Amino acid sequence: MNPFTASEIDEIDRLWRQLPIEHMWTGWATAGEAPEQVWIFRTRAHWRRFPLTKSARGYVLADEKGRRMFRSATLEDLLQAVEAIPGLADTVQD
Repeated sequence: MNPFTASEIDEIDRLWRQLPIEHMWTGWATAGEAPEQVWIFRTRAHWRRFPLTKSARGYVLADEKGRRMFRSATLEDLLQAVEAIPGLADTVQD
């Protein structure tokens, strides 16, 4: 995995802060100075945590089981990805 830069973390925070308070993307978190993963939280999916990682060609958003759900070249597309992931009631149970 590739670590996120400080400017990428700032961009994620900026994207999150520009959302209305009732938006489904309720928060994000990471750990360390050069994190390799950012966790995105959603209310409509019962507080599921979606890991965001950085690849050589962009960004990958996965579900809590690590299945890749969305690939994007830019962080701007992240909002659409967060909204596109089905809620728990909409997913097929394994």
